[in-house]
Amino acid sequence: MKRFMSPKIIIAVLLLVLIYTLQGCGNAANNEQQQPETVQAEVISLQPGDAVIDQTFPASLQGKDNIQLRPQISGYIDKIYVDEGAFVKAGQPLFRINASVYREQKNTALASLAMAKSQLAAAQLELDKYKVLTENKVVADFQYQKAKTNYDNALAAVKQQQTLVASADVNLGFSVVKAPVSGYIGRIPNRLGALVGPNDAQPLTTLSQVSEIYAYFSLPENEILKINASRPGVSLLEKLKSFRDITLLLADGNPYNHVGKIDMMDGQFDATTGSVMLRASFPNPESLLRTGNTGRIVLKTFENNVFKIPLPATYEVQDKLFVGLLDSAGKMERVALKNYTKSGDFYIVKSGFRPGDRIVANELASIPENSIIKPKSVQ
Repeated sequence: MKRFMSPKIIIAVLLLVLIYTLQGCGNAANNEQQQPETVQAEVISLQPGDAVIDQTFPASLQGKDNIQLRPQISGYIDKIYVDEGAFVKAGQPLFRINASVYREQKNTALASLAMAKSQLAAAQLELDKYKVLTENKVVADFQYQKAKTNYDNALAAVKQQQTLVASADVNLGFSVVKAPVSGYIGRIPNRLGALVGPNDAQPLTTLSQVSEIYAYFSLPENEILKINASRPGVSLLEKLKSFRDITLLLADGNPYNHVGKIDMMDGQFDATTGSVMLRASFPNPESLLRTGNTGRIVLKTFENNVFKIPLPATYEVQDKLFVGLLDSAGKMERVALKNYTKSGDFYIVKSGFRPGDRIVANELASIPENSIIKPKSVQ
């Protein structure tokens, strides 16, 4: 007599088979997920060597002297001897201010001086007379002393009037505004007939001496600390001056055809930016550069035994730079760069790698972590 399994037993068996089947599929899927992905990518081999680090900083340019010319007296402009943008030499007349008032003041001072000299002459005669009479005991010494006092007063009056004449001469001299240095004339806001004075908000013009140009630029505090730790010299300024042949990039990106040198560091850091102002001087014999130009200062540093990593080989995440470093089996791991400096198309790295280390050359962002890299080409 045949025996049949009950429906409950059959259902239990089927459930066990289904569970084992699902577990087997899950394990296969997990094994498939754990299998690293193979990616073809260009790979470069790192080798230490020498490098020139170029660091650029925005700079504003000013002439060696940038002088605002203001009148020393009040009056109307009678004459303008130069035009805007003209080159002038030291001592050359630029403006003439109407000086009729000051001319009359001088004439008055001359007349008063002549009267004072006449009174001095009379006082001299009086003094000489009483000197003889006193010596001969004709008059008392009191008369001589009185005459001497009158003479001293007259002499003082002459000196006072001479001072007034000299003051009038100074004011007359101020009526012609001359160039204190050689340079280029800026804008001239006031024209003929304009009333000008020492307290005007606008100067007559600005005179720029540009035989030498100053380039002002800022270095952040961390760069200053690096320079202090690595450059030769005793003081910080000496270490900054150790940068030789400083290059100035003009607004069009081309280098200026004269090299400069650092000759000044500001006495304090800017608390808002955490940087300090430096000044580099450049000769300007062709007068190409003027006050108000802009450019970029290039500081060059020579480094030995460093690694040069191309910019396309890096990937930035949350202000950190990563490269894809391969192990001996070709497995890639993202590694953050440390102690690096950007120079042109490369990051210069001093530590963190060994000679022969391989990294992904580009498109790192699209390659999953722990991928197996199959090199397209090895450099």
